[in-house]
Amino acid sequence: MATAPIARRRRIPRDAVTGWLFALPILLYFAVWVFGPILASLALTFVDWNGLQPLARARFVGLGNVERLARDTQFIGSFRNTIAYALITVTAGVVCGLMLALALNTVARFVGLIRAIYFAPVVLPMTAMALLWGLMYQPAYGLFNEMLEAVGLPRSQWIFGTESALLSVCLLVFWKSLGWYMVIFLAGLKAIPEEIYEASKIDGAGPWVRFWRVTLPLLKPTTLFVLVVSFIGGLQVFSPVYVMTRGGPAGATDTVVYRMYFTAFEGAQFSYATSMAIALFAVILVVTLAQMRIFRDGGLTSHYS
Repeated sequence: MATAPIARRRRIPRDAVTGWLFALPILLYFAVWVFGPILASLALTFVDWNGLQPLARARFVGLGNVERLARDTQFIGSFRNTIAYALITVTAGVVCGLMLALALNTVARFVGLIRAIYFAPVVLPMTAMALLWGLMYQPAYGLFNEMLEAVGLPRSQWIFGTESALLSVCLLVFWKSLGWYMVIFLAGLKAIPEEIYEASKIDGAGPWVRFWRVTLPLLKPTTLFVLVVSFIGGLQVFSPVYVMTRGGPAGATDTVVYRMYFTAFEGAQFSYATSMAIALFAVILVVTLAQMRIFRDGGLTSHYS
């Protein structure tokens, strides 16, 4: 009676083993310092822990932290302020940065010097700039009010007024990040082939038509990158708020990340602050996916690409 041949054992290629060994350190890094903290944060949302007592003694509350978030007027207010801040700073940065990039793209001389001047605030520390602008925002002796008074305009409360505080923070961030928007858009403009513009000119397209039909459609990848990165940063704003206003006055500049910091380190409610972080992460994920979907399926299309 013939016996069935014994199946050969599948040997793992030596190259595959070598590759996994080289990848093992980074895999361990992500497992310990990335995915591990993410899973721990998710677990913390289901307990009540103040960060001081042993974690084993934390009280299980299920979805209690989520229900508390839905009723927390301070968190809802900070979330509203964060959305307003992100919309203002990103919109102003994209529009003005693109306009500056278009202007510099036509300049032949001193482009490097002009670009360096505009980009200089980007590399300055945000904490130092927030301290400096906080002094310039002082209602009694600040530079900005002196400038307003010099041209006959009334003084402003700036970061000390409930109606002007958030806009004042946005003004600082806009000034500091304008050079970044300009440099990124300028790089995108430089990547557009000159032959496309020449073809549009032959077809009789004017400057405005070329901007809408050529420049904007071909800047879609650059615009997507700028929007995604700047919205993620805007929704996580913390440093200027912490340094200049501490969320005041009367919660006018209270943002989600500052509310998380205050809840965790000054209110000793680490699990509740973690729930805020998870909620913010969900919003950032939805906004990022929506932006990628819009730019992938919609938007302008160039007739010359």
